[in-house]
Amino acid sequence: MGEQSLVTPVEFGNKEILILITTFLVVISVVSTSVFFLSNDDVNENSINPIFSGGDPLLQGEEHDHRNASQHNLSSGNVELLDFEPLTNPGNAEIQVATAPDGRTYVYQAGWSEFHITDVTDPRNITQVGKYYDPNTQVLDVKYLEYDGREYVITQNQLIDPGYADPNVGEWSDPFQVSVNLIDVTDKTEPIHVDSWYDADHPSGPHNLYTHMIDNEWYIFVANPDYDDCDTAVGEACGGVTIAHLNLQGSAARLLDGVPSSGVGHTVIKVGEYEVNWASTNGGWIYIHDMTVQLWPGDDTEDPRYGRTYLYGAYWEAGLRIADVSDVPHPTNSPQLYAPMATTCKAGLGNPLMCRWRAP
Repeated sequence: MGEQSLVTPVEFGNKEILILITTFLVVISVVSTSVFFLSNDDVNENSINPIFSGGDPLLQGEEHDHRNASQHNLSSGNVELLDFEPLTNPGNAEIQVATAPDGRTYVYQAGWSEFHITDVTDPRNITQVGKYYDPNTQVLDVKYLEYDGREYVITQNQLIDPGYADPNVGEWSDPFQVSVNLIDVTDKTEPIHVDSWYDADHPSGPHNLYTHMIDNEWYIFVANPDYDDCDTAVGEACGGVTIAHLNLQGSAARLLDGVPSSGVGHTVIKVGEYEVNWASTNGGWIYIHDMTVQLWPGDDTEDPRYGRTYLYGAYWEAGLRIADVSDVPHPTNSPQLYAPMATTCKAGLGNPLMCRWRAP
């Protein structure tokens, strides 16, 4: 017979321990998995919020009052309703929050024919402190900016539903129906109209806007939607962006404090446009819906984009469009370009024959 190795008691015990540990771990794994799935079922059953279990949580129809806070407390368990301000006009579209030089925080909210100013410094005790009424139109957007201690709001108007307008004045050809307005809101209780810009090149009115400071001067970039009568043969920037300088330093409104429209004709100055290359749209609709203007964020001085300012436009069918607006006519950087825009372009209400500057 050949030799047989004997298993010592110590070696035999090690194998038993190993088998025991392995079995124990398998049992623990099975039990843990079972507990997880069972408890998860309980959580799913118990965590259903009754507000959302009944279908669409948004109130539909006319069976509720928009000004009744108790009918709009539709928050989930992890969101708390702090306060409610019914405002004075339905159809609110856009909103912006800004802190004033005095340290208080205000909300500027677009309504159908007005925008509202609400003090939200104490979020549990908000108060509407002022409003600006703009009849016969819809205020689509509001943007806030501060310059040299004074505060302004730029609004966009576009006549969308003539049912909300006086039929005798609710016309597309009325500049006050479809224009950009500059409002002084330094006194929140008495917003004052400073100036407006009506673009004859885009009588359908603006839709969205963006504010951006270029070398210490404020500019506004106004989205111009496509419209049926746009004529590319004469250079109209169909579906493009109007670029206007805010001549806040030179406006008479700074000297005539509290006088309505004291800056008319010389505060909002169109200086050019960005237009879409129709050949690259492949027949798509060139309706621009929103935009952002940004100084290139990189710090590499060797990068050709360094120090340049770009406009990023979001189009419904024409995709993303990027324009370089770094060299926009500027009162200090390029007075030889700016002066004609501040005179002939303004006099011609922005028509393409007198406003030829285009952003590349």
